[in-house]
Amino acid sequence: MIAMRKAALATASAVAVGGLVFGAASAFASSPTSSPSASASPTGSAAPKKHGATGKDVEKHRRQLLKNGAHGQNTVKDKAGQWVVHEWQVGKVGSVHGSTVTVTDATGTTWTWTVVSGAKVRVSGKASSLSSVKTGDTIVLTGVQSGSANDARVVVDPDQSKLG
Repeated sequence: MIAMRKAALATASAVAVGGLVFGAASAFASSPTSSPSASASPTGSAAPKKHGATGKDVEKHRRQLLKNGAHGQNTVKDKAGQWVVHEWQVGKVGSVHGSTVTVTDATGTTWTWTVVSGAKVRVSGKASSLSSVKTGDTIVLTGVQSGSANDARVVVDPDQSKLG
């Protein structure tokens, strides 16, 4: 019984951490690159807040993910009750060919991602396309696992001059 409780607690902790990382990646993807008060979203309104996060929270998560993140996955049920593997990676771009990008993270793990049609791509804080992502840039990708493929739904290439 105690072993079951420990297993359940470990699973709940893993899900919470995965949610935090995806929340940070989502906030990263939707947040501006400059100070929150000086920026606006493409629609002209203030940047959206994710789960009550302030602009400072979003900026903090963005920096932490870029500095300390590598890659991760979490498996959850979607609205239809089907299991979906959500994944993310922070790393250096090895190559970009068409809709495919290869990224190696700080642990040395290399994943090849297919950027799906309709994916959100942001470069230096602005809506962009995958063709603007350059070899050697540090990027963040989030998406889902589809069979053995990694389908990117969000690609963020921050201003490289601000990463140092």
